[in-house]
Parts: sequence; structure tokens; C-alpha cells
Amino acid sequence: MDICKEVDELKEQLITLRRAFHQIPELGMEEFKTTKRIIEELQKDNIECHATGKTGVVAYIGQGEKTIGLRADIDGLPVTEQTNVAYTSTHTGKMHACGHDAHITALLGAAKILKKHETELKNRVKLIFEPGEECCKGAKYMCSMKELDDVDCIFGLHVFTDIPCGKISIEAGPRMAITDLFHIDITGKSGHAGKPHQCIDATVVGSAIIMNIQAIRSRELDPSCSSVISIGHFTSGTQYNVISGSALIEGTVRTFSPKDSEEIKEALTRIAETTAAAYRAKAKVVYEESMHPAVVNDEKETEIALNGAKKIFPETMFTSVPPIFLGEDFSLYQQRIPGVYAFVGAGNSSIDCCYPNHHDHFNIDETSILTGAKLHLTYVMEHNF
Repeated sequence: MDICKEVDELKEQLITLRRAFHQIPELGMEEFKTTKRIIEELQKDNIECHATGKTGVVAYIGQGEKTIGLRADIDGLPVTEQTNVAYTSTHTGKMHACGHDAHITALLGAAKILKKHETELKNRVKLIFEPGEECCKGAKYMCSMKELDDVDCIFGLHVFTDIPCGKISIEAGPRMAITDLFHIDITGKSGHAGKPHQCIDATVVGSAIIMNIQAIRSRELDPSCSSVISIGHFTSGTQYNVISGSALIEGTVRTFSPKDSEEIKEALTRIAETTAAAYRAKAKVVYEESMHPAVVNDEKETEIALNGAKKIFPETMFTSVPPIFLGEDFSLYQQRIPGVYAFVGAGNSSIDCCYPNHHDHFNIDETSILTGAKLHLTYVMEHNF
């Protein structure tokens, strides 16, 4: 198998396919068109496959005592696309703003070549097209459907535009963070804007809570702790001349340690409640712990993936990327079986592929799809020896 040559020969086909998926983004656990198209593409190559319930797909190639898993997530985001590319989303208010269209395509490209060389494989390969990654339901769903029960090890990857196209990171240890969510409901007392003394202003209370939360990271945690606390949503009030009697704050906590998560939970709850009390208001904190654990790459599987990649990629392509505070439910697979998760560079400012994941202008240098397909193949073939 000449991995580079065979993947490169599929370049135009894969780019066309990625753009087709880009046009039909669907939200988590609603990927009906995407599931149908994935199955159609697999069936073109006579690859055994089936849907996992209403959305998501698994497929098998080859035979052997050991089963190697290759995973791609398939859902889009509730983002209105602003890229103005010819293949822009046709689904209003939905967009592949995280590169999952590239993940799907890279795995389908690898599948084509694996099927072509099926008789050369010493192990069975299981392709896992996971729904609902963005809503953190997909991996749990796949595990509940027992789709991991016959898999011995697993590989996945993600494209990032803040890593230059042509660079890859395959590193052992912690790679992506634990993801916690929190909601703070604030109850004050509404009234006329001209009579603030008769009210308890929930907007002021919420603002004070947000500012005080900022001190957790700098004043309550060990400076060596790696963590992020971000407020993504703050709503209060209904009209310019009405002092708000209620407010809602929503945010996320990202860490690499359950201990750090617990300390932040305690501090956040205490600060919200006592700050509200100082303004004669009340705050109720709902803290949702560990939608998934941290992505931690297994040392042995990382070595296998890295050794395989080094056989086809020049040394200049490999880069070191510090652990990032994005979440990824691939970690749920790693709780069950050894796994490795790679970062693939997709950024190229010369073609306007420089916006971060989840941005409404997000786009990728499509040569990163070829890199992704090659990484899937090198992982399988390194296990073949």
C-alpha cells in the first residue's frame, strides 16, 4: 500500500465530497441526511455498514482477532455561516463550523483504500461515524449501543485552523479538557427604573457575580493548576425602563483534573450565593459535572500512531501542541479502551482559513483532509506489523 500516492489520487474526489457534507450540516443526534450519505458512500465500495439507530454509522473492513477502531464525528453546529463560499450551508442557522465535514471525509477516504487492500489486513477495522459530539451525547450513545465492545483500540483526529496546515501533533498524555457546565439563576426584585431604591437589581447582581468569579482562577487555585472559567451567556431585563428582577448566567469550566473541577465548583457556588446575598438577592447554582473526562492519550497507542506517521511524513510536519481547553467526548472511548487522538493543522491565512473553530467564518485548507486520511491509514498499517 502506497498510502501517500493512493490518498493523493483521491484529492479532488475527497474535496468534492467534503463540500457536499459541508452543505448539509445537521445538529447533534439529528444527522439524518449525513447518515444516509455516509452509508451511500460506503456501499459504493461494498463496505459492510449499518446505521446505529436513527443517526450515526459503523462499518467493518477486513478480518482478524483484533479490531482497530477509527472514529469521526459527524454533527454540525447552530451557527449561521458567513463564509460566502460556493458550497455554503443550505441549512439555515446550521454550519459545519468545527470541521466535522472534514473528519467524515478523511475517514471515508481511508475506508476506500482499506477496502481496496482488505486482503492485506491482519486485523479487522471498525469505522465509527459518531453523531452528537457537540452535545456530548454521541460517545455515550455509541457505548450504550455496545459499538465499543468489539474494539481493542481506537484512533481519532481533529482539524484546527490555529495549527498551520501541514503540521500534525500526536502526543501522549492529556490533550483536551474535562468539560463542566454551570447555570446561575438570580432572583431580585423588579420595579420602575426611576425608583431603584424599591428594587433589587438582578442585572447589577449578575454583573458583580461575573466579576467576582474571575478571582477564582487567580486567587483560589494553585497557580500550577490548568483551568479555564468562561461565561458564555448572561441575560437580564426586558425593557429600558424596568429594573430587572431576574437574571441568568451560564458558563463552562475546563480542567484536566477532577480535583480542580471540584474546587472550582465549591468556590463558584459560594461566590455566587454570597455576592447575591450582599445585594439582598438570591442565587441558585446548578453545576453539571464532567459531561466527559479529559482526553488522555495512551502512551503505547500514541507510539504506534507516531511511528506509523513518521514512515510517510517528513520530520518537519510534526509539532508539539500544549493541551487545549476544548472538550471532546472521544475521552469516553479512552475510558474503555486504549486510544490516541491527533491534532491536524488546517490553517492557511493566504486562503482565509484562519478563523477559529465555531466561528461563522470558519473554513479549512482542504489538503488537511488528505493528511487526516493518511493518519487513519498509518495507524491501521502500523498495527498490521
